[in-house]
Amino acid sequence: MLLLVTGGTGSGKSAYARLLAESLGREAIGFTCPAWPVLGVCESDDTGAASVEPAASAFAGAKHAPGRRGFAWTQLPADGACAQALTRVNLDSNPYRAERRALVLDSLSGWLRHRVLEARAGEGDERQAAAEAGKLLGALLEFEGVVIVVTEEAAAGLVADPRERTYIKLLAESNRRLAAASHTIYRLSFGIAEAIRGERI
Repeated sequence: MLLLVTGGTGSGKSAYARLLAESLGREAIGFTCPAWPVLGVCESDDTGAASVEPAASAFAGAKHAPGRRGFAWTQLPADGACAQALTRVNLDSNPYRAERRALVLDSLSGWLRHRVLEARAGEGDERQAAAEAGKLLGALLEFEGVVIVVTEEAAAGLVADPRERTYIKLLAESNRRLAAASHTIYRLSFGIAEAIRGERI
């Protein structure tokens, strides 16, 4: 089951996504990334290539924290190896536990901004970022269990900066693809969630 959570800055998207995860599952994996690139945080390695076994290396340093009523959270960075990590977790997991597991990506928009800024400057930047986005979306759509994606809506108008245009275009395309496959879409305003598609759960 795929759920989308969107809204403006400071609207409560992240907190609501966590609440959904703790309401719908018994355990959750949270892939998180800052909205804006920070030196040394949520970045790929120097080669730009993902680790051969990103899930194994990521889980070795994962942070485990209890949630409400003993809910189990595993926190991982949403970096350049996120798609490979999702695929590996999905393949290595017990399928009988899928219904009790939730995945939270917070956020797709933050992750995509990092990929656009990391891409090679010039004509190839959009293709490179688009390829990375395609891999992540495929991994999200194939993941067994509850998938909750936090994202922002693309800007309402055009912008002059070419990389910002690339980001807006890819974010809009990614949002539409996930929305088409989603069970429910929530929009947050002032910390209040409104179901704009599907039934509120």
